[in-house]
Amino acid sequence: MDSKKNTETSEKEKAEAKVSKAAAEKSSKGKTKKTEQAAGAAVAAAPIKPYFAGIDIVKILAVFLVVSVHFFLYNGFYYEPLTNSSALGPIAFRWLAYICVPLFMITTGYLMKNKTFSGKYYLGLIKIIVIYIFISILCIKFKEHHFHEEFDAWKILKGYIDTYTNAQYGWYINYYISIFLCIPFLNLAINGCKNNLQKFVLVATITLLTIFARSFYLGFDRDDQIRALPDQLNGAWYFAYYFTGAFIRDCPPKRCVRNKLIIFAVLCLSTWFITYSTYKQSLADEIGDHHFLSWHFNDYGTYPVYIMATCVFLLLFDITTTNKGVKFVLRQISGVTLSLYMISYIFDNMFYGGWQMNETSVRHQGFCEKYLTVGERLEHWYEIIPKVFFCSLICAIIIHKLYDGAAYLVKQGIEAIKAEKAAREE
Repeated sequence: MDSKKNTETSEKEKAEAKVSKAAAEKSSKGKTKKTEQAAGAAVAAAPIKPYFAGIDIVKILAVFLVVSVHFFLYNGFYYEPLTNSSALGPIAFRWLAYICVPLFMITTGYLMKNKTFSGKYYLGLIKIIVIYIFISILCIKFKEHHFHEEFDAWKILKGYIDTYTNAQYGWYINYYISIFLCIPFLNLAINGCKNNLQKFVLVATITLLTIFARSFYLGFDRDDQIRALPDQLNGAWYFAYYFTGAFIRDCPPKRCVRNKLIIFAVLCLSTWFITYSTYKQSLADEIGDHHFLSWHFNDYGTYPVYIMATCVFLLLFDITTTNKGVKFVLRQISGVTLSLYMISYIFDNMFYGGWQMNETSVRHQGFCEKYLTVGERLEHWYEIIPKVFFCSLICAIIIHKLYDGAAYLVKQGIEAIKAEKAAREE
């Protein structure tokens, strides 16, 4: 009797244990499912990391302004008398285009600020030099064909390493190589500062002794003006742009509408100042027939240009986007800006002037032949600037793809040689 009772009790306990276990498993599965759902919802709800597109936008704008400033070089603007107020618009456009190179220099400081001394760092010059040499070859062939210019070995060598004229716009390579070699040590200077105040004083000191020293005068009489600052370092003005970009990288202004409006107001004021002063000085220059003239500012290293370039950079550098398509396009264009800059020489000379392949071929009518006056050319800027820009862009992309393909093959070849050598040693 007791044995039977114990057996029934045992079976009952086993049944209750099974029910309890099943309920626990069900509860566990439910919790796991809820956890997975919650995790999935969290992943779905997680925002896409924004892409800082501003730097790419600055680089693209800079190279577009390069094409624009060359528009004034080829359209005859500098030989046109500026005798009435209608010249103010073109003068302002010219000065806004003139910030192209300073924008590149500020961007270099922003991007390269944390580079350190190493063998790998210096290998970064290889791509720049190879592409420069390749574009120079294209420019030489173009000059031989288009201008019937003759080249010998000495002239070619001189154009590569002395005057940088094989690629006519290659002077920037002269600057870039110089600044590139100095960057690890410039970074030691700014990164060695103990706080942001020291960094600011460093940037302000370099800017005052280079940019302001070369262009800031007391008085309005050109023959009796006083240079306000010692100017022994004024040839190093590009360091001021580099340090400015590096400083902005470490100490960016707060991103808000108020700050952007202040920056935009300073940009407008600086543009007005340099535009109006240029107009007045050109108007007063009777000996020069009232052609474009600016006493102290017609250089990249002058303080109105510095202020304008810094303001444009500050307006754009912190723009972000989450659109993958926009990111891809911006990356593709910004990655070829230096090549676009150099190769644009060919298209400038193709499109501004007339030419023909040979005596029997149809003559190509150049932009300056189509519009005979400078005023007409200025009005039709939209026909020539985008044309030069996009043709140069396509060529620059092709050049970079060719380089990337060649670099890949070289890398594969080196790896194959190493693998073969290792196999022999075994």
